[in-house]
Amino acid sequence: MSTACCRLSLLVAIILEVAGTSVMKLSQETWPVLGMGCMYLLLGLSYFFLARAVVKLPVGVAYAVWEGLGLTLITIVSVTLLGERFDATRLTALGMVLAGTLLVHHGTGRGDVDDPAGTPPGKGGRS
Repeated sequence: MSTACCRLSLLVAIILEVAGTSVMKLSQETWPVLGMGCMYLLLGLSYFFLARAVVKLPVGVAYAVWEGLGLTLITIVSVTLLGERFDATRLTALGMVLAGTLLVHHGTGRGDVDDPAGTPPGKGGRS
């Protein structure tokens, strides 16, 4: 799997996470059984695509981006579609989450996996 496919898988995972988490609140208000089933399906698929993303992306970076962008998008959805409030505290918190995500991303190497067999360092794999 190419790095571009892994990045696409990460994007799909983020979108599915946002959709599943957004359905969570709606499912409690209108159609609980179908809504919960839909939520579990979407979140399960999100984890599936997240797992595909870490084939070539570092786990820490993929998870930070998944969680950081997911949280930001869920906040936007909750404010625009679900009528939740948005204030300076929430804005500051989102800024800190995104800053943390960028720091994790820039503090990690490229993360390409050259040795799919997972040979330990010093045993013929990367050191």
